[in-house]
Amino acid sequence: MVSIADFDNRIVGRIVNVACYGATGSSARLHTQAQLVALASVSRTWHELVRPHLQSILIIECQPTPEAPQPASNNRGGKRRAAWKSPVINGNSSSKKGPGTCIWRTNAELVHLLQQHTNGVSVPVSRLRLQSFDTAPDFTGFVAAMDNARLARCRLDTVTSLVVMEFIGVSTAVSAAVSTLDSSTGNGASQAAECIAQHAPNVQSMVCAPWNVSPAFRQLASPLAVAYLRQLHTLTIPLATPLLTDSQIASSLTKLHIHAHILAASGPGIVPAQQLQVLRVHDAPAFFSWEAFASAGEPDILEFASLTALGIDFASDDVVTTADFYSSINRAKSSVHVTMGRDRRRLVFPKLHSLSVSKVPFTYAEAWRMFIGAPVRRLAVAGPYAHVRYVDTRLLRTLDTFDVHTVGAEKSSHGRFTSFVKTLLGEDSNVTCAWLRHCEAFPLSVPETVRWSQLTELCLAAYVPALALLLLVGQLPSLHRLVVQRIAGDACEEELDSKMHAPWGDIAAPAAPVSTSVRELQMHMGGGPTARIPTLQAMCYVLLCLPGVRRLAVKQVYCDYVRDFIRSSAESHPALANIELVRHVFIAAKSPMFVLD
Repeated sequence: MVSIADFDNRIVGRIVNVACYGATGSSARLHTQAQLVALASVSRTWHELVRPHLQSILIIECQPTPEAPQPASNNRGGKRRAAWKSPVINGNSSSKKGPGTCIWRTNAELVHLLQQHTNGVSVPVSRLRLQSFDTAPDFTGFVAAMDNARLARCRLDTVTSLVVMEFIGVSTAVSAAVSTLDSSTGNGASQAAECIAQHAPNVQSMVCAPWNVSPAFRQLASPLAVAYLRQLHTLTIPLATPLLTDSQIASSLTKLHIHAHILAASGPGIVPAQQLQVLRVHDAPAFFSWEAFASAGEPDILEFASLTALGIDFASDDVVTTADFYSSINRAKSSVHVTMGRDRRRLVFPKLHSLSVSKVPFTYAEAWRMFIGAPVRRLAVAGPYAHVRYVDTRLLRTLDTFDVHTVGAEKSSHGRFTSFVKTLLGEDSNVTCAWLRHCEAFPLSVPETVRWSQLTELCLAAYVPALALLLLVGQLPSLHRLVVQRIAGDACEEELDSKMHAPWGDIAAPAAPVSTSVRELQMHMGGGPTARIPTLQAMCYVLLCLPGVRRLAVKQVYCDYVRDFIRSSAESHPALANIELVRHVFIAAKSPMFVLD
């Protein structure tokens, strides 16, 4: 039998890294640390490989208060819990009786033991993770819990990253205003923040996942952000209160996600614009102002000299009427169309590559032109057609990724949306990856001349007649991947009937291929198990028109139909024999929507 020592160290290293990632990854619970301890006991080699993963992260987890302790002998789960409560893995905790309470546990004692017994290997603690999976956090007993766990014994001055993880039903908690929390909760969060800042004074990054953490975590984050304000380079966590400070945020801050009302209440010029590389503004009002950002150059110009990614998520797309809009312009006596608020400075984005705007309001009608001079490569825009249609088509000349999504459109806008898409496709463009998405059941039409010759990936999340689809694909010579989420056999069925006849074995082949460049194809349609035969026939006809397809994904409910067609027609159409048919796989272009690197 081959011993563990005979394995190649690189292979062992990969095995351990995979196991350790599962135990220390962003969704790992505290008790998985016990698994790493068991892993480290396999051999000296494994111990040396596991140790950095154990020692580099301090985890503080909020857990539900147990209703009643169960003997370890009751069941296997009880044994696991008994083993988990070893003081080596789990620090002492404190709990508060009553509804909605929790206990705080930590691996501080384990980290301390590893720091005491270095065995010649010193691994600093670089990450501090606060997490809650099953209960809403309550910071009332936090400080006492950390004292009981003797957190002070751990050397945490090397911690540079603080992460908040919360995977519970936060939607209800987030909907409640922070002001509804009682004073004891607020005091508990403030005391917890003071405790954390005292033990880990050198934090440079504060992040969270998901973005909408509960009000309790926001109350914790606010004083922590102020405490670390002069040294932060990343702040992507919701705050409960403004960043009230006598000075600007540190010039080292390069990544910022923040709510618009927090930004506005923090005061003018608090954020230096020069060094920011990634900025996302959440719940922005229709007349969002840039006054909170300080410019280092000319007073009438606000230059984001280093910004490469910008996201603006508006709070609503329909709160401002046309009358309100022009009334505001008259009151402000400034170009609200372009500056989006009272700020009269001209905005400059010399390095902007990624731009995402969701719930586009009417006020953004002409604001797109402030991005014309920027080297924007990825653009994602979502909102009502009446607002999205004002996207400046000149941006298409620099884009390589484009996602346009119209939502909540009125019936009267359906036809205008398809005209909008025709206009986009008729513009000169260097786009290589595109999403065209429309939520209503109105068929998409295609211009006679499509000028997107560089397009390699296309996702059509709209109602697309089969013949219109083929007209489009035939004008995209570089197209490699095609996703059609709602192919239609209803529109132009009379014309389709002249090309195919039921059953599928009688579907006539086209006189010539429409395209040979498409290699990956996915087609969806409405109807589920009761999908109409004409639409299934349309899918098969599209397949015959694209002989270059090598991978095809369809829903399972009509996978058998398509498979039978391929088998039956492979002899007369040899290209079909090369197709890999896949169920339940979404072959999609990579959308930039709401994603900022």
